[in-house]
Amino acid sequence: MKPLFLPQKLLPGDKAALTAPSSPVPAERLKAAVKSVEYLGLEPVVMESCFMSHGYMAGPDKRRAEDINSAFRRKDIKAVFCLRGGFGASRLLPLLDFDMIRENPKIFVGYSDITALHTVFSCLCGFITFHAPMPNTDYTRMDAFSLSRLRELLFEEKTSLTVENPPGEKMRILSPGSCSGLLTGGNLSLTAAALGSPYEIDTKDRILFLEDVDEEPFRLDRYLTALSLAGKLIDCSGVILGTFAGCQGSPEASLTVEEIINEVVLPCGKPVLFNLRAGHIYPQLTLPMGAVAQMDLTGGRPHVTFHTRPPVVY
Repeated sequence: MKPLFLPQKLLPGDKAALTAPSSPVPAERLKAAVKSVEYLGLEPVVMESCFMSHGYMAGPDKRRAEDINSAFRRKDIKAVFCLRGGFGASRLLPLLDFDMIRENPKIFVGYSDITALHTVFSCLCGFITFHAPMPNTDYTRMDAFSLSRLRELLFEEKTSLTVENPPGEKMRILSPGSCSGLLTGGNLSLTAAALGSPYEIDTKDRILFLEDVDEEPFRLDRYLTALSLAGKLIDCSGVILGTFAGCQGSPEASLTVEEIINEVVLPCGKPVLFNLRAGHIYPQLTLPMGAVAQMDLTGGRPHVTFHTRPPVVY
């Protein structure tokens, strides 16, 4: 596999754009986001859409898309932080200048609805992005585990990283095996929603990460079944699943999350890991989307490593 490009690590004093590709934020949360970026030692550049609201989105599509394009175009900006998730990032995809973005890779941070952008920056632009806590959550109040994992990947020159959940939170092997591939995926509902579009996820020989929150089990079943019918589970080399917090239905009238996984995901015959603490959960890991991932689930304890600059060609 061909490793993706790793954008230059951040240095204290670097400029970081605050963008709002999805839903709006109230003024007090924007202040917290600015403080969050400053807390990392960076100089925030607040883009115009951060101050706007258009129903359930932070401004019209063209404004939000131009803020993303502008942030990547500007040579003085070294990172792009998404304020929050919500809804609306997928509507920007036809409006983004992928050729320009490909030529100007930068540290890119977000999760949830931002999955739509992670997928295209990986598949169409060829650089690693970071599935990570967003500044809307206020980094100054964030737990030490989440903050240290964020700093580690954005500021430190690491070529590889062994993934460990927070203490007391065990990852579980649902299907044993070993595999490697570029890490792809993110939010399950966003990943499924893009199927059939020019921006759908490419899972061929990749390790697929999926997470979600507060979804009814039947909806998780629908999304996972759609990915299965589209060949995305058969194509991937392995599957990593998040915690799916708040996704348990009524015991009398529903399947559990694990039962759905057993019936829909495990038949793909791939190694499957469950309960990775990333996405809609705290403490939260930062994941380098597009990095080369190696997963060994053959022993009693799962072993997952991400290589942002692989020492060998796999």
